[in-house]
Amino acid sequence: MERKIAGEHWSQEPDQDLVFSSEHGGMIDPVGFSRTFDRLVKRVGVRRITVRLARHTCGTLLAFLEVHPKVAQAILRHSQISMTMDVYTHVVGESEREAVGLLAELLEDPLIG
Repeated sequence: MERKIAGEHWSQEPDQDLVFSSEHGGMIDPVGFSRTFDRLVKRVGVRRITVRLARHTCGTLLAFLEVHPKVAQAILRHSQISMTMDVYTHVVGESEREAVGLLAELLEDPLIG
């Protein structure tokens, strides 16, 4: 979609496969990305978290959903599975699943939430 929008101004090299790029396909400045991320967070009205925390949250949610670790590694774009499993994925066991299920039921109760 971004390539269509940029049209002839798209400048990403054919051998590049950037997850995040500038509006014209090139590499982006990390500070600029953080500003864009902050604008998007503000626009959708969710609580502000850092990009790093968003990655940790993504890894943990993938573990909670029982997504295979190699798939999570690919989504998070880690070259080493140890980075995915040891740093970005916070293991969620059966007891945590049950607790979250109970919490969800409680929050869905019309008298409470």
